Amino acid sequence: MTTILLCSGDIPEPLAYLGAVTPHTSGVAAPRLVFLYGPPAVGKLTVARAIADRLPFKILHNHVTIDAVTEVLPFGSDTFWRVVGRFRRDLVAAAADENIDLIYTYVFAPGDEQHVADIVLPYEHAGGTVWFVQLFAPREVLLQRVLAESRREHGKPTDAATLEHMLDEYDNFTAIAAPDSLTIDLAATSARDAADRIIDHITSG
Repeated sequence: MTTILLCSGDIPEPLAYLGAVTPHTSGVAAPRLVFLYGPPAVGKLTVARAIADRLPFKILHNHVTIDAVTEVLPFGSDTFWRVVGRFRRDLVAAAADENIDLIYTYVFAPGDEQHVADIVLPYEHAGGTVWFVQLFAPREVLLQRVLAESRREHGKPTDAATLEHMLDEYDNFTAIAAPDSLTIDLAATSARDAADRIIDHITSG
């Protein structure tokens, strides 16, 4: 198993194990995980779909779980987020068990390190390869993109005021603390070109 992590800096305790090497059964294809993260409206799902158009990856994006849980529980409550987190972890663990290549999209903020570790762990245990990719764009670009009509497909926020509140409350521009980060500016790079860079990165080894 190889883990390729995409950020620099000191590694917090929940992520400290990520460089460990775990043997995988000989002759069995190891599953691959792309942990694709960045602020709301940056274009994570668009990039994920561009990758999945060319490589056999499934996509687990934020609203696969959020939309399902919102049907039953009030959005934003402690119980809501606890169930969403468990739902995501269970789906990822099942995908790793089934040797499914997965793109996992996430809005990361400091304090989420344990969730990151929980998502990566099943792929580590399966002997898989994990890549972290950070997508970012300047705040003013995000405030323009949040208005896109396509965001209504999954009930995402579509007004600048809501996004400004989210960006003020959480630091969604911080990189996950781990070595060898791949970081892409989606204000200067198209989603298709970003997907090309990611595909080159994950297939070069």
